[in-house]
Amino acid sequence: MKEYIKKYYKYYLIIIFIAIMLTSALLVNGLPDAHDVDAHMARAVGTGKALKEGQVPPLVVSDYVNGFGFAWNLFYPPLAPYIMTILKLFVATYQNALKLLIMIFMCISGIAMFKLMEEITGKKKVSLLASIIYMCAPYLLIDIYIRMAVGEILSYALFPVLFLGIHNLFYGSGKKHTLITVGAVGILLSHNISAIFAIGLSVIYVLFNIKRLNNKEIWKKIGINVVFIILIVGFFYLPLLQAKNSINYAVFEYGTMATLNSLKDNVVYLSQILFGKMQTGYSNPIIISKNVDWDMCMQIGLYIVIPLLFTPFVYKKIDKKFRKNYLLTLVIGLFAIFASTPLFPYNILPKQIAVIQFPWRFLHIATFALSIIATINIYKVFEQIRLQEIMIFTIIILVYISPLIFVNNFNTRITDEVYTGEEELNPDDKSTKSSAMLEYLPLKAYENIEYIKNRSQDVVVIEGNIQITEQNKNGSNMNIKFTNASNKSSIELPYIYYPGYEIKINGEKIDYYESENGFVKLDIPENTSGEIVVKYTGTILARITWLISLISLIVFIIYNINLCIKYKKDRKILVHEKD
Repeated sequence: MKEYIKKYYKYYLIIIFIAIMLTSALLVNGLPDAHDVDAHMARAVGTGKALKEGQVPPLVVSDYVNGFGFAWNLFYPPLAPYIMTILKLFVATYQNALKLLIMIFMCISGIAMFKLMEEITGKKKVSLLASIIYMCAPYLLIDIYIRMAVGEILSYALFPVLFLGIHNLFYGSGKKHTLITVGAVGILLSHNISAIFAIGLSVIYVLFNIKRLNNKEIWKKIGINVVFIILIVGFFYLPLLQAKNSINYAVFEYGTMATLNSLKDNVVYLSQILFGKMQTGYSNPIIISKNVDWDMCMQIGLYIVIPLLFTPFVYKKIDKKFRKNYLLTLVIGLFAIFASTPLFPYNILPKQIAVIQFPWRFLHIATFALSIIATINIYKVFEQIRLQEIMIFTIIILVYISPLIFVNNFNTRITDEVYTGEEELNPDDKSTKSSAMLEYLPLKAYENIEYIKNRSQDVVVIEGNIQITEQNKNGSNMNIKFTNASNKSSIELPYIYYPGYEIKINGEKIDYYESENGFVKLDIPENTSGEIVVKYTGTILARITWLISLISLIVFIIYNINLCIKYKKDRKILVHEKD
């Protein structure tokens, strides 16, 4: 360990120092007035509230959507709010937890890219340069200061982790293969669209290097990682599929999130990618020409683009063994840029592609791939890179991208308290502070916001002669006393329909259904009276998969500890034999 620290400490200190500089604007009071800041603050605050109500896993935030509940963590990967909930124990507020989360993952993105490039080139100074280029990329700074796209920020840091594991398995010692699980699990639990990108790139890489699969040891390690990945992320994806198959939710309906037409409208010009203004704004359809003047920055960074011009001169200097992967990485990066422009034929693709919402998301892939190519090109052109030259280059980059760090206003009113309590809905505008665009509502509820706005927190009798004598609602828990003199009766509870409510009538569990308004509906036995007890516990599947995932995570940690011990013993034996 002492040797490792001595070998790497100065590189890691530089990376951490630059990461702090890049995120230093977050140290002021408030948060950037960014696009998605409300959604991610609400997710974290809501997760804490659900945990306090006894929900394990914490899926439904009971006081969102006018107090009828909103299942953030059932549909959106929950890694960020889970980590923020832990960080809050040390920094007092979710606002500070969000800032610390971003700073931590900025450091991870730099260190992960450093290790990936060291695996590829074996050169520490070259790896440091790649780390700086990757951390300073405009796309990441836009994610932080303009969009506050927390899921993408996390996945951005984890892409190098995933491909470090894959590259080490195919071309290295294979001792770092479990980083495939670390990177894949992190991305899958951070951001659904980034997960699609990561899966796609991983499959392409494996197919492109398919000859390497002749090695049985590689197959074995791929299998181990695939099993761990499935088991660890199962607690999120299996309940998600269960919810999808239970009723129709708005998020799964084509047109709710995006359409092919909106996808085509939000492509970006190549001129924006190369020379876009360092400005805040929104993603605006470029079919209206004036929008380009106040669109958010879409730059990939000239310090990434310019080194690409040297590719024809550099290619022959690349070791023949690695030329194929060099070309693959270059083609992926250039194709990703192409996919974000109007030149890409979105009109002939299936409508399912609309799930990515904005074509400029492909710049995430382009930044990752071309940061690697740009670094290699710089190294091959200059042959030797000194630390002093890297520092000068870093200063130039920081000056270049500094407008993005200070481009947005900071809102001091974004506090934890803003995301507690019931929020009034506007039927004419589905945009909310705590529940995004309400896309995780049942489709029936999503199409009837007026009903949700005007509905009381009381039980509604749908059919029959039922007398509600007493009702007490406390978050996701409710007690109702009633008498029923009818043969056929049903009521609607003041909860949006999500799988996982446990409802008992006089101590006996009963099933529930979706009402015509997207709420929880249940039938009452004829000629009965007594008490209805409602509690959100999550489905049996959610609870079982939560336990399985937790156990799998523990097993994965133990597995890695054993690997480390084994590799350490092997190293000692090797040293002893040499002596």
